[in-house]
Amino acid sequence: MRGFVILLAATAIAAAAQPVFAEQKIRLAQTSTVTNCLMLCNAQAANCQTACLVPGTVPTAAATATSNATASTTCLLTCNSVQLTCQTNCARLSPSP
Repeated sequence: MRGFVILLAATAIAAAAQPVFAEQKIRLAQTSTVTNCLMLCNAQAANCQTACLVPGTVPTAAATATSNATASTTCLLTCNSVQLTCQTNCARLSPSP
């Protein structure tokens, strides 16, 4: 009797679940178009951030090393804002569910 109840429950679950699985379609989170767009945003941001670097000081006769390069905070923030805006626009290319 116990085995019959388990079999009946399993059959009911399978029958109820089958139409749901048949109707669902697999949707990809991103297309290659969106991925390429995001990669372009990242490349542009990297170029922008590189341009923000200010070279270190030139060594004097007594010094053997230069000081480290520094980056303009305002410049970096601008690059990040442009990157986020670009990525937001890329996300809008993605097909909605």
